[in-house]
Amino acid sequence: MAIPEEIQEFVEKHIKLMISQTETYLPFIKVAFPYSKNVADGVYNLIMGSALSIFINQYTMRMKYPTAEEFSEFGKIALKYRDQVDQFFT
Repeated sequence: MAIPEEIQEFVEKHIKLMISQTETYLPFIKVAFPYSKNVADGVYNLIMGSALSIFINQYTMRMKYPTAEEFSEFGKIALKYRDQVDQFFT
């Protein structure tokens, strides 16, 4: 079972918003975490953790639970944004 289109769109809009905010806060992030070995991983995990919360919340509002397959699909969605986050830190 695939993720319902409206949930996928909502999650992807949230991810894109978070990525655009990363661009805005990039100078602060680099100054605030000068000793971090991989800031990109931290930022990516923060964005995807937030997106996962949104993903689950969208199902909850519909009185449903995501299946294992839908969680797997979420992972595929998240992965396609990995390179966009990495670009900020190269």
